[in-house]
Amino acid sequence: MTAWAQKIHVTPRENHVRPMVHKWGSASTTGRVSFSTDLLRQHPDSRNRVIVEELLHLNVPSHGKLFTSLLKAYLR
Repeated sequence: MTAWAQKIHVTPRENHVRPMVHKWGSASTTGRVSFSTDLLRQHPDSRNRVIVEELLHLNVPSHGKLFTSLLKAYLR
């Protein structure tokens, strides 16, 4: 996650890996990112997508056009 955070130019205040029932990850407006323990068992491409999505949410809260464009650009 640190490498992705550097690439995206964000610094999460906190990061956690914990059991999550309904999602792979989350990001808060206070800079906290959390990831599901189940994510550790997923394919690296899937893990990277979730990590990038949550880190992007630290700067772009919605799933609008800007978010989608940035997500695609970082995952190329």
